Amino acid sequence: MTSSAELARIVSRPDVFPNDLLSAFYIEVEAWNEAEAFGRRLRELVRAGVKAELEADFKAETISEADVPAWAADAWNHAAARYAAHRGDEEWTVQDLLYSFEPGQRAWSWWDVTAVSGNTVCMWIDSEEEPVFGCEELRWMAYAAGARSVVGPLLREAGEWERSASLGSEVLP
Repeated sequence: MTSSAELARIVSRPDVFPNDLLSAFYIEVEAWNEAEAFGRRLRELVRAGVKAELEADFKAETISEADVPAWAADAWNHAAARYAAHRGDEEWTVQDLLYSFEPGQRAWSWWDVTAVSGNTVCMWIDSEEEPVFGCEELRWMAYAAGARSVVGPLLREAGEWERSASLGSEVLP
């Protein structure tokens, strides 16, 4: 599902209005003043996955982790506990995350991450209006980026996204 439009949305607010409903994940972060940093970290993880989708050899035993941000190593352990508490599933490895971006495997594309209110943010995903789709890698990335809890996906009108301020985009190259 990777496209140049998706890559552009990872680093900055989309400049087009979506045609369809978007899938929204409402995410609680530690404190209101952590929202911007959370948005940046989430975008960095998604960008690493999308770059892997474009460049990695998925037939290889391992995928290069060079594009995974350095801070992720420390965050992985904290994410595992939060993810397990909410999902009850095994923790993900970096390789699990990267392999989830194998071409043709994702049922979603990135749209944006925005402020909602206080310590709540929203991750916006284009799921082509599918209410249920494979998205555990999105939850894992949210926890790795610092989420305390994640609710969704829930289909929402694009106007809700349009009225929200984007987070974490101004610091990405």
